[in-house]
Amino acid sequence: MQPNETPSSSSPPATPPDGGLLTVVLVEDSLTIRRQLLQRLDAVPGLRVIGEAADEATAITIVTQLQPKAVLLDLSLAQGGSGLAVLKALRKQGFVGQVIVLSHQTEAYRAGVLAAGANGFFDKAEELDVMLRQLTGRAELPGPEPLDADALHARLDQTVRLALRDGSEVVVHVIAGRRSEMPPLAAQLAVGLEGGDLVGWTRAAGGAGGAGDALLCVVQVDADDAPPLRERLDVLAPDVRLGRARLPEDALSAGGLIGLATLQALGKLPG
Repeated sequence: MQPNETPSSSSPPATPPDGGLLTVVLVEDSLTIRRQLLQRLDAVPGLRVIGEAADEATAITIVTQLQPKAVLLDLSLAQGGSGLAVLKALRKQGFVGQVIVLSHQTEAYRAGVLAAGANGFFDKAEELDVMLRQLTGRAELPGPEPLDADALHARLDQTVRLALRDGSEVVVHVIAGRRSEMPPLAAQLAVGLEGGDLVGWTRAAGGAGGAGDALLCVVQVDADDAPPLRERLDVLAPDVRLGRARLPEDALSAGGLIGLATLQALGKLPG
């Protein structure tokens, strides 16, 4: 274990001894960060998010009513709220589950947060996997896997609705290639995901694809600073074909974006 991977306290992990689900309430006021955290949490076997909150009052009520095994708690909350206040209130009420506090200001507040009863205090950008290893009690966690077609469409639909409201940029790429060669590529792209991005399988509508084709969808959110996907593909799989559609210029729905990018990848529309 690296020096910066030392658990922030000696408290035992919240993994239930009977092998049941590790239930979690996520308290985070930023929709963008919450979406990124949920995406990572979804990939952890045996863990289920059963509640979300953005402010003090809602967080305390949800945790009190649902009694999760663990709470992931942002230090700064909506409406001037404080994760530290939520932590103190929960411990005063007798909540015995694990409470992990997340922040970008770990060193300034670490001692006070741990003294108030937190089981750990981690940087939400740099120490997420370290936090998950402590939370689950596992030395290693599986990496994210590509979503199936139905899950991809549902997650992209949610991403589109949030992006239209928040003004975020979303680019949908569809990669067409030989069915036998696509799973390794999908695994490599899934491991390299940025927060909020998606990788999953999709299907060509109306039988537009060939029998030997597999279609992989990559969704990038606010990716202006990321290396172009085509550059990565030139290294990983230079023979695949790529289509792209951008929100809102090309389409306004998950289905519209996937459909357009798919037809470009299959050579039915110009790219």
